[in-house]
Amino acid sequence: MRDGVALDTGALWWLKARRAGVLCAALVAFALLVLAFQGGAAVPVLSLPASASVSVPLMLFTPVPVVAALAWCLDSRLTEAEDVAVRPVWAHDSALVLAAMATAAGTGLAVSQLAGSGAAGASGTGRDAAFLAGLVLCLRPLAGQAAVMAAPSWLALVVFFGFSPSRDPYPWTVVGQPAGSPSSLVAAALAIAVGLAVLIRTSRNAA
Repeated sequence: MRDGVALDTGALWWLKARRAGVLCAALVAFALLVLAFQGGAAVPVLSLPASASVSVPLMLFTPVPVVAALAWCLDSRLTEAEDVAVRPVWAHDSALVLAAMATAAGTGLAVSQLAGSGAAGASGTGRDAAFLAGLVLCLRPLAGQAAVMAAPSWLALVVFFGFSPSRDPYPWTVVGQPAGSPSSLVAAALAIAVGLAVLIRTSRNAA
């Protein structure tokens, strides 16, 4: 019984320290944005390689709230409590990342299935979230809290330099590619896997 109480208490202080409610709110906002943009809403932006205006789907930006909230939660810490924690904090943090990415992927797929072929872009939002989150996690040891800017910076790079003269996104962009693009899926999987490895290593070193 005491072990169970200790486990519950540990989970509660961890949730309080990470302010997981912020991430939950971001996931709700993500779902609403995906629903709002599933019809193909886009804005014209001047693409430098294309030397013309291209229609950039607003769906491209839907993962930003999730990635930003995730980074903020991971940076929220109770150092004194974590230093004496019985269970490894890195395990909780890794579970938080995986749960957020799974929820984002499930949301995108659900919207795509419910809305039909008109919402094909929604099914790739989970992959995009995983890729952007992986970038942020990889940069956190070097850039600290500023690493969160990796997500909007990558999107800006894609918007202004990621479209070819034929107005199709280049393969290196990863985000915005068709949901079934093998190269984008591999890139996203590698990004989140490496990001998790970096998170675990830095958390263990800090302990």
